[in-house]
Amino acid sequence: MKFKGKVAVWWYLIIVILNAALIGLILKYGLHYIAYFYILPAGLLDLYLIPVCFANYVEIDKKKLFIRFGFSKEEVFVEDITAMHRADRFTLSFCASADVVLLACKSKKNVVVSLKDNKAFMNELQKMNKKIKVYI
Repeated sequence: MKFKGKVAVWWYLIIVILNAALIGLILKYGLHYIAYFYILPAGLLDLYLIPVCFANYVEIDKKKLFIRFGFSKEEVFVEDITAMHRADRFTLSFCASADVVLLACKSKKNVVVSLKDNKAFMNELQKMNKKIKVYI
């Protein structure tokens, strides 16, 4: 089963503002050597931000979660998940939205995902592993 990732409006705004500022600097100053100091960081940020708009999902197999967030990939065994809960906060993980699900895992670091249908995702995980504790 595949769950589509959620991309908030602010994610798109960051992309637009970043590239509009870059285009504005190039139009104002031209492609002088100073502009190259802006092009490289903006290009690197675009390489991180833009793919997330197209490749952002969690796929549940019989035993694993396959998390795709842009160029990042992660696999988590369903049996390793000990607890999960929803939160509304910013985190530095596999999410482009503040509406996230935190997954506590026993064999690795905790994983945070942001999906369009967090409730259905949590219900599906509960069906697969009854030992997962759900916190509100």
